[in-house]
Amino acid sequence: MNTEIDLLKFQQSSGNLKWLPVVAAAFLRQLPQWRMDFDAALAAQSLGHQIELLHKIKGSCYAVAASPAIEAIAQAEAAHALGKPLAPSRLLRHLESVEAELRAIVANAPAK
Repeated sequence: MNTEIDLLKFQQSSGNLKWLPVVAAAFLRQLPQWRMDFDAALAAQSLGHQIELLHKIKGSCYAVAASPAIEAIAQAEAAHALGKPLAPSRLLRHLESVEAELRAIVANAPAK
């Protein structure tokens, strides 16, 4: 099974997996706004705003160790630098997978 969240990387960077549900919940609170903003940037054909949002989302993906999503965004940024299209559907599929995994992590977190 392909996963978006690299638990080993998260543990190495944070020192403990117990923090993942907390970081995941914060990521999930921001995701709806990012999606709305990205949809608006797509509709407005504002490539600059799309790239800014992707860069912000990529930074947050580092916080939850969403390695495949980070790679997809980095590839999109590199393609943009070469004047190529972003392929937003591929990026959005990664974000959907990240969201599903993080929701499961938050739902299965031990009660405080």
